[in-house]
Amino acid sequence: MTKKSLFLLSVMGCLALSAVGLLAAAEMERDFSPRPEEQQLPDAMHSQMKQLPRVTVGREGADLVGDDNRVLQAAVDYIAGLGGGTVEIGEGEYLMYDSLHLRPNVTVKGKKDRTVLRKADGVVSALALDGDFGEQQITVRDPAGFAPGYGVAIWDDRAGGFHTTVARITGCSENTFSIDKPLMADCMVANKARAATVFPVVSGYNIEGARVENLTIEGAKDSNVNLNGCR
Repeated sequence: MTKKSLFLLSVMGCLALSAVGLLAAAEMERDFSPRPEEQQLPDAMHSQMKQLPRVTVGREGADLVGDDNRVLQAAVDYIAGLGGGTVEIGEGEYLMYDSLHLRPNVTVKGKKDRTVLRKADGVVSALALDGDFGEQQITVRDPAGFAPGYGVAIWDDRAGGFHTTVARITGCSENTFSIDKPLMADCMVANKARAATVFPVVSGYNIEGARVENLTIEGAKDSNVNLNGCR
């Protein structure tokens, strides 16, 4: 190697070291403090983030794969557990055996005119025993079609739409089913008390910041009894 080559290598090395030094100095001088326009979230001790959690759900080729309310709910609950974000549901029909329960700060997006949440066929049965106010179980004459995880409504002829209980079945023992909410009123056999696997296809209780976009709701009213009241 010639003296000229050694000189050039030495110069290039010095320039490289100088560049590294300049970059390090610039990094040290960078101000990471919040900018004046940066806003802090009202209910969190951190600033608004540019990127939030996102998960896809679909009948195939998604982060979570399935075709009923369970996979949709799993995605919504996962994103809610991270403080909020977006659930993107792929095209196709998803069979709903219970509501899709919205959670705070979770956006649920479908494909316009191509993502359909379809209410599953419902069943209805008379109660075999009176349901008392505040009780968290019901006993039906015909248990066929009732199962843990299913949505259920309980009422009698005096409910008037305002005293209908909408809940989820959490367990069963022959004809008796536990539910996750107390009965809102007495449901008396003498007043034709009954239970049915009907519920709102999408629901939200005590939430804020929830959003729904581009979902088609199919209530399947020909195979379900009417759910009366402000539910």
